[in-house]
Amino acid sequence: MLLRIGAPFVVVVAAAGCAGTVSTASEDAEPTATTNALLVVERVTDPAEGTRAEASARFVRAASPSSPEEALQSVGAALNLPARGACASIASLSGAFAPTEPAPAVELVDVGTVSIETGSVQTALNARQLPDVTDVVSGIIYARAADPTLFPADTRYIIHVDGRGAVAGFDVLVSAPSDPSDVHFDGSEVQGPVGIDKSTVDLSWSPSGAPDIVYVDVLPGSTRCVLAGEVSSLDSLVHASLSASLLADSGTVVVHRLRTEPLRAPGLGSGEVRFDFARSVAYVHR
Repeated sequence: MLLRIGAPFVVVVAAAGCAGTVSTASEDAEPTATTNALLVVERVTDPAEGTRAEASARFVRAASPSSPEEALQSVGAALNLPARGACASIASLSGAFAPTEPAPAVELVDVGTVSIETGSVQTALNARQLPDVTDVVSGIIYARAADPTLFPADTRYIIHVDGRGAVAGFDVLVSAPSDPSDVHFDGSEVQGPVGIDKSTVDLSWSPSGAPDIVYVDVLPGSTRCVLAGEVSSLDSLVHASLSASLLADSGTVVVHRLRTEPLRAPGLGSGEVRFDFARSVAYVHR
């Protein structure tokens, strides 16, 4: 079984001529269109390169009926994960959802200005027109690489969409998770390369009040594992194990903390706000 990330969103829609009021309640009417929305905020911390952050947004409308997952997959925006507690190659996860028929033509919808507000700072995403070179995907993609302070961890975000055409303007309030800086390897804080000298590696972290997913990408090898953590009564931390057989003589484990927040608005069929915050940890086999 494969775990796919995708859920309806929760938003507050701005009435025509009025400013939107931020709320977390599901007060909106049922969706009236088949536009599927995805906004992704990513942060990556690397010992050598420091922390970098970026955000992107896609509003995908298929020219023929398709599921939200298929629509996002067609524009390379789906996140494919193995089942909880399982591992798989990243290539096989992508291939599992390869279409058996030619992909339907999809349009990346222009919804006006899209911006992200954290604290008192509002950052607009850049709208870029994609050339329709394949007759499959065309339209507008929103993206912005920014200073990590503009897309911080462990805080509230307000997503502003002005709206255009069939998609009405809305604001959505969501909460970002913390960076996975608290993930320990074999009970130790990571200050440098982790030495691996046994058959399994214990990873532990502080539990979160939200249903976050912790997954790892093992390099080289490009293996992805979703950790099946359980809270220990001894230290109140979530513990999960990673087989050392997945690790080469040396390499990198990229630890991700993933959180998805739902959204719903008139003109949208489905979608999500996805936070994917990661840190790179070097390892060596002793």
